[in-house]
Amino acid sequence: MLYSNIVLKTKNERVFDRMEKYREQLDDLKKEIKELEGRSTTYSGVRFVSFIVAVAGLIIGIYDSRSVFIAIGIVLAVAFIAMVFVHGKLSEKLEYKKAEAEVLRRYVARFGDDWKKFCENGSEYLGKDDLSAKDMDLLGQNSLFQFICTAGTEEGRRSLAKSIKDPGYDIAMIGKRQEAIKELGEKDDFSLAFETLGVKAGMGKKKKYTADEFVAYCSSDDHIPGIFNMLRFVFPLITVVLFVLGIMNRINIGWTLVSFFAVLLFSWLFSGVAGQAVMPMISFGYVLDDYINMFELISREQFESELLCDIRENLSQDSGALAAIKKLRSISAAFNIRYNPIVHQLLCGLTMWDFHIGSMMDRWKKDNGQDVAGWIKAVSDMEELMSFTVLTRTRDVVYPQVGDSANVHVEAKGMRHPLIAPEVVVENDASFKGGAAIITGSNMSGKTTFLRTLGINLVLAYAGAPVCAEYMETDVMKIFTSMRVTDDVSNGISTFYAEILRIKTMVEYRKENKPMLCLIDEIFKGTNSADRIVGATQVIRKLAAANSMTLVSTHDFELCDLKAEDGTPAVNYHFEEYYEGDQLKFDYKKKDGRCTTTNAMAILHMAGLA
Repeated sequence: MLYSNIVLKTKNERVFDRMEKYREQLDDLKKEIKELEGRSTTYSGVRFVSFIVAVAGLIIGIYDSRSVFIAIGIVLAVAFIAMVFVHGKLSEKLEYKKAEAEVLRRYVARFGDDWKKFCENGSEYLGKDDLSAKDMDLLGQNSLFQFICTAGTEEGRRSLAKSIKDPGYDIAMIGKRQEAIKELGEKDDFSLAFETLGVKAGMGKKKKYTADEFVAYCSSDDHIPGIFNMLRFVFPLITVVLFVLGIMNRINIGWTLVSFFAVLLFSWLFSGVAGQAVMPMISFGYVLDDYINMFELISREQFESELLCDIRENLSQDSGALAAIKKLRSISAAFNIRYNPIVHQLLCGLTMWDFHIGSMMDRWKKDNGQDVAGWIKAVSDMEELMSFTVLTRTRDVVYPQVGDSANVHVEAKGMRHPLIAPEVVVENDASFKGGAAIITGSNMSGKTTFLRTLGINLVLAYAGAPVCAEYMETDVMKIFTSMRVTDDVSNGISTFYAEILRIKTMVEYRKENKPMLCLIDEIFKGTNSADRIVGATQVIRKLAAANSMTLVSTHDFELCDLKAEDGTPAVNYHFEEYYEGDQLKFDYKKKDGRCTTTNAMAILHMAGLA
């Protein structure tokens, strides 16, 4: 026990050292942000004064014909323009630093329970059939997703949710993902910079935009009809010809205005034609600069693991991705002239501006459209892999050995629940193989938490992520759970019947003779004890096999003696309570054998009901 306490203290010290590191970085960054905000305020004031004095100098100089005031006005006008540029750069730096501070704040929060206040919890990705994800707290409030998610884009969050809900990776891919996640976990500076760009991409109004519409457009056959590509040159040319003829006094110059307004009216009437090529870019344009920064950051970094090298290759300068997306930014900037309505209407009347932008988008799409989905996926893949490195930075972890033997097994030393704060989490060993394991124990002693601890760590293992343990090896198994079972009044389904449906899914999958893991908490608790014992015995005997690992928590000691269909007896473990004076206590440690104690009356007494 003394050795165990020393080891746990050492692990906690490593974790808390990381926490102090993040706190120190955050404190330094807060000071820098405060200094930048002061400079920003100063620049704003100087810029405003420069503008007022410049205008006043020009007005006085022109009105009184005093060249000195005109010169002062011009100099201050130039200074004002320069100040606008400098202030813009400062504002951009300040926005980045605030995003970086948010990243560090979130890391500090993960060492306690403040991460449960994070906005992104993945609940929108939970379907009605994602029962295991709900049981094991993979998605939703207080979930694994909420704890580890660092993705700033909608696509990255979707990718992470998919990897958590149903990893579905084969052994080879699990190995590749382990290499990639481990490498990212060692790249602190790159990871901090990339996460900062992700947070920046998800800040403010940009949060609600996704690349879905833009990807759909780039994958479609939509384009501006050829007639409009011709007219965008013909109509402005007519205006120019009329203007030249008017200057030469061949016709009334007024015909130029008639042509201008006719072209402008045409642009208004057929704005939807140009819009079909331009509008999909609008939402993507909000995060375009952030994607460019991500592309550049990834392309500058050197990687060794195969998956990360593939991502870099997809987004590097050599692939043309960086140049293409920068060209898209230029098109987006030209399109944004529409936010200056006077200039925009002049350009539309003179040049059919929107149709030229639409044509530029058509050409860009023809050259690059087939690659856009791959670029977006590369960024989301990086975000998804990066999210799992949160565990390496906030918990004491190890990379598990994952096999694909038909005779399934799990071996783990010092296994801990990743969502429980390091200073209070209790570690347990796990040694299971195919067959049945019956876990008994008193109320509140830790049976259910142990099942969830095993399940969530296996999900991490199958995603190629590190697990919270000193050591773990496991075979790949399809995970089934029956824990948070509730009734469905609207459909006339009772709690007991809902559990029956869950168990039926397990039994049906068992017929496929594929490796599986069943985690069942308080089996058939919705019915009387006699029926529960008979039903549970039959079900567990059907599920237990060499390639089917079945862990069941129960208060029914009669289940401790059951045997699988092949005659193999169930193994027994238990959790128990102890007392300090009249105080009920728990150590939450799994022990061999069946439980021999109960504590229902003690808990009723604690609640003042006995």
